[in-house]
This record gives sequence, structure tokens and C-alpha cells, in this order.
Amino acid sequence: MADDLKNSYTLPSLLTISLRSVVSVLPHYMSEVECMPPHIKSKLLHLMCKRGLVTDEIINKVIHSGTKVLNLEDCDITDAGLKRIICKNLRKLDLNSAKASRTEITSAGLEAIAVSCPLLQTVFLRRCLNVTDDGVIALAKSCHQLIELNIGGCHLIRDASLLAIAQNCRMLRSFNFSKTKVTDEGVISLAMGSCQQTLMEVHMDHCIHLTDDSVEAIASFCPQLAILIFHGCPCMTDRSRLSLEELQGPGSNMKQVTWTIY
Repeated sequence: MADDLKNSYTLPSLLTISLRSVVSVLPHYMSEVECMPPHIKSKLLHLMCKRGLVTDEIINKVIHSGTKVLNLEDCDITDAGLKRIICKNLRKLDLNSAKASRTEITSAGLEAIAVSCPLLQTVFLRRCLNVTDDGVIALAKSCHQLIELNIGGCHLIRDASLLAIAQNCRMLRSFNFSKTKVTDEGVISLAMGSCQQTLMEVHMDHCIHLTDDSVEAIASFCPQLAILIFHGCPCMTDRSRLSLEELQGPGSNMKQVTWTIY
């Protein structure tokens, strides 16, 4: 019985207990936190992000030059905080809105991130309502290693963002631009752009201006495509179904397709 209990429960390490204690008394000891070794600071940052404790005022004190992942989904961050992130090695930035939509993050913050974090590979911006094409264009031009980009729900986004991605992001595998104002022109440019051989996942649902031409372009020019989501697009017709039949033929990579035919 004692062995079973021992195997089913692992006591937290002394380091974990200490970091939890530090988190519970922040921000009174931020000067001490700023002087912590990078590996300790990384663990502390992880705990703070999970608890939504990273703010504009302290973000530059808890990240360090070796920080590679920054999940701010639960944190109240604005452009002011993004402008304080100086981290050349950052690979993943998650600004998805966990609760309500974000309105305090705009293209000004993304332009600053694009300059200070050129090695970004994953950027999540779902429901950042005030992000415009300027921010996405800045990311595309500076962060050529982008693999995943989520701008779903950024309703101010238009074709200019897709054109910039098509021209600059040859490694892109996953792209979510659902609920934006893009048109067939943008999607066709993306499908024929520099990432056409790497693109594996496309979410373009609830884009009310898209027609069957967009589906046909993605199906024709992106041979690695495995996931295609385009439900809630009222201009789609039965032509899209025919394109999908060709896409799901012998040797197809397709794993998931979700659509609505009107």
C-alpha cells in the first residue's frame, strides 16, 4: 500500500516550492527576480504566465536573452509590454485571447516584436481585434522562419497580410486567418506563394468574401495540405466539393476537411 502511494504521488521539488513562494509575494521582490540565473528565471516565468501574473511593467524583468517560449494567453499585456520584449532567441509568442477579445494589442506592438524577435517560428494572435495588416506585414518581412501563424478573428486583416506572407514566409506550415476580410486575391497569392510546398494546414472559415476560387487554388497548388477548414463562407458553392474530391484522391495527405456548401 505504501509503495502504491509512493508511485501515485510525487512531491514537488524544493525549487518548485521555493518558486511558488516567490510568485505568491510578487511584485514586491522584482529586483531580486531580475538578478536570478536564466534557468531559474525560466521556471518562474512559466509559473507566472500560467497564473496570468506577467504585466507590462514587469515583463522585461522576467524574460532573459535565452527565453524561447512566451505564453501570454492568460496575461493582461498591451503594446507597452510588447515593446519591452528584447529577446533575439524567442521562438514562440502566444497572445491568443483566453477569455474576451484583446483590444490593447495593435500593429504597433507587433512591429516592435518583429524587430526584436526575428527568429520567431510560432505567433498566435487569435482575437486581437486591433491588429491590422501593418503588424502582420512587419512579422512577415522580419521573421522569415515563421512556421505557425494564427490571426483568426483579427477582423481588420485584409489581402495585404496574405500577400506579405506569400512573398516572405517560405517555411509556413499552419495558417489561420479565419474571420478576416481577405478575398480570393489574397488566398490565391498565398497558394501560389513561397510557402506553397510547405503549407499543411489552412483555416479560412467565416471569411465572407471568399469563393470557390480560393478552395480550388489551395487544392491545386499546395500538395502537402492535410487540414483545410472553410465552413461559414457564404459565397462557397458545390464547386468547392468537386475540388475537394480531387484533393482527397489516391495519395492524398488530407486528414481533416470542414466546410459548408450554400
